[in-house]
Amino acid sequence: MGKEKHYWLLKTEPGEWSWEDQAANEGLSNWDGVKNKQAQKNLKAMHLGDLCFFYHSGAKARRVVGVVSVVREWYEEGDGGAGGAVDVRCVGEMRRAVDLGEMKKESGLKGFGLFRQPRLSVVPVPEEVWKRVCEMGGGYEGDGGESGDAEVGDDGGGSEGGRSKIEMQALGGGYRFAELLPRSWRRSTALRSFSSSSSFFSDQSRGGLPRFFSEVLPPSKGGIVRVQGDEFWHMTKVLRLSVNDRVELFNGKGGLVEGSINRIDRTGLDFIALEDPKLVLPQSSRWHVFAAFGTLKGGRADWLVEKCTELGTSSVTPLLTERSPSISENRVDRLQRVILAAAKQCQRLHEMTLNPPTTIDSLLPIVTQSKLSLVAVAEATPVFSVLTSSRRESTGLMIIGPEGDFTEKELNMMREAGATAVGLGPHRLRVETATIALLATLMLWSDSERPSEP
Repeated sequence: MGKEKHYWLLKTEPGEWSWEDQAANEGLSNWDGVKNKQAQKNLKAMHLGDLCFFYHSGAKARRVVGVVSVVREWYEEGDGGAGGAVDVRCVGEMRRAVDLGEMKKESGLKGFGLFRQPRLSVVPVPEEVWKRVCEMGGGYEGDGGESGDAEVGDDGGGSEGGRSKIEMQALGGGYRFAELLPRSWRRSTALRSFSSSSSFFSDQSRGGLPRFFSEVLPPSKGGIVRVQGDEFWHMTKVLRLSVNDRVELFNGKGGLVEGSINRIDRTGLDFIALEDPKLVLPQSSRWHVFAAFGTLKGGRADWLVEKCTELGTSSVTPLLTERSPSISENRVDRLQRVILAAAKQCQRLHEMTLNPPTTIDSLLPIVTQSKLSLVAVAEATPVFSVLTSSRRESTGLMIIGPEGDFTEKELNMMREAGATAVGLGPHRLRVETATIALLATLMLWSDSERPSEP
């Protein structure tokens, strides 16, 4: 039998390490620096898979903001075992942050250790308290609360081996993806995988080595650059890299160099190049996304920007509309960190540009100058029909409206400037879903006339 799952609460000052920092760091961090003996004892009691509330402490905001899981149990750090840590990874952001004052008013939470020992940084959470706090926050992203997904294997007799009938049909060869594409697309192209071996997709890694960002690269073999800040912390604290370990550095502009860690001290490390830097040209497909995601909650804007980075978008611009009139500066800073983390994860060498927010009025001249501008509109002509009757392009604009869609006035302005309305199916899609659906379609379409490699 496996170990029983336990629940915990981890406190952190948002000015030192916030939920945004945790999420932008590929969701992973080591929870160290805990000196209190009782808090250390609680850390040592954690098991793999235990869930923890991520709690912002401090004078301005005391609230549960997210959930992380334990991915590595207690291990010693430093000499003599004076300190230690556990590693945790993001599970999801609370759908609504739960304030300390709100919890104190809840009769079902009386006696919670958070109230009895307010200075304790690692607090055990009884299961009934965990469930109640989750209810107060509407659950958290990734808990299945929005989709109503059943547990694996809980099929009520309507599935085979824990899979639904729809999944079994898909796996059993009922439909193939190529059969869903228009016939003209299937005639003009053979579907190919997006791999680093293709010269058309040379903006990829050769694979294998951990990759980190540095604005400055060594000019030649044997050159040394200093790595500090977040990347230094990630290399040494999260991945536990040490002297002579081999890594890659990239600068977000196509530059890539392989080398090793030459020296580590308290403030940073020295990276030495083992070869001359290489410069990789960007891919020829250049699509620019304008999306009204300023009002999205619960990490959905992060997801949108992350997936745009992975798919190869050249730029993303927050679009300000009548129904999505603003985006906070704090969110823009956070999205920059998301882009960098996603670029490292998908091994993209050219960092996606996050442009300053723009209005519909400022967008119109850009639409006029673009060869192809598509705006997602409910009940418009299906995107496949529009694209198959259009000249093949490898660059252009795609425009996605806010929750509640564009106003009629905004749509008319964009149409008059030259934008083409396209539909994305019979269902109402969220902003982030529509963005990725249209972007993936355009990437496949613009690639479909490239010749296959021998």
